[in-house]
Amino acid sequence: MKASVIIPTYNRSAKLARLLACLEDQPSSVLAEVLVCDDGSPDETQAVARAFSGRLPLVYLHQPDLGFRAGQARNLGLSRATGEVIVFVDDDLVVPPGFLEAHVGAHAATGADRPTLALGFRHRTFDPLVGTPRWQDVVAGEPDDRAEVLGPEGARLGADPAPWFYGYSCNLSASRLPAGFHFDEAFVGWGMEDLDFSYRLMRLGACFTVTARGRALHLEDPAPRDPFRCEARELPPSYDSYVRNAVYFLDKHAGDPVVERLIRQDLRWYLRDPASGRWIKNGYENDVEAVLAECRRERKHAPKHAARHVEGE
Repeated sequence: MKASVIIPTYNRSAKLARLLACLEDQPSSVLAEVLVCDDGSPDETQAVARAFSGRLPLVYLHQPDLGFRAGQARNLGLSRATGEVIVFVDDDLVVPPGFLEAHVGAHAATGADRPTLALGFRHRTFDPLVGTPRWQDVVAGEPDDRAEVLGPEGARLGADPAPWFYGYSCNLSASRLPAGFHFDEAFVGWGMEDLDFSYRLMRLGACFTVTARGRALHLEDPAPRDPFRCEARELPPSYDSYVRNAVYFLDKHAGDPVVERLIRQDLRWYLRDPASGRWIKNGYENDVEAVLAECRRERKHAPKHAARHVEGE
């Protein structure tokens, strides 16, 4: 089995270069191609990607800048991928030697004849590492919060009623996807499009596993797009697209009691700030029905694309 690596990217040419350099250290025996999926970057992303074209089996793909459209960018890669295993990696990760072999091996080990998703943990660091990280560099970073729930080797994933809830596309691989299966492009802005991808595969009977050796290291950004990382660092978070996407996800999969419980439990912490017009947290449990009604009303009048400055890109 060989892997197609799909990297959605926007305006992070220096970080992209570091990830591509890491992929040079992966064995060619498991690498089909690297698909750099540019979400309309104004920086040197195209030049950086093309500089690696003689060093990697690299394909550069581009879509116009119409807002934060990570799912659509990944779909560009899916439309061109030829590998039996699709590995999704974000542009602000670096990966150790053996990373791709671990992902490919996880799919081979299941022996499944149905769609398969392998979750890879990601550790975090502010340390500006040089070169490809060693395994010990990766595991020395801040641990992935999913490992606390699923166990360090992911052994508890199989007993979890919602394995899709852990399918973060920053480090995720898939195999045996149905023809034409893709990310739902109605998710615009940060959040939920990867969980929807994983959920729909679960409904198709997918096999879920964790690749304990397929770990990556996330190079933390001083101004992260993830509102929950902003919250943890006491930076101003923007929850707007996350709340909208969570309500869309809930409505899309209405009738699933697990989805209802998980999403409603989360949405109770948000409310519309009358002063700024933004979705915020106020530290209290709020009226979930009011959140749902407001988001559904907004969705009828919302612009199709999300502005970069709104989404923290």
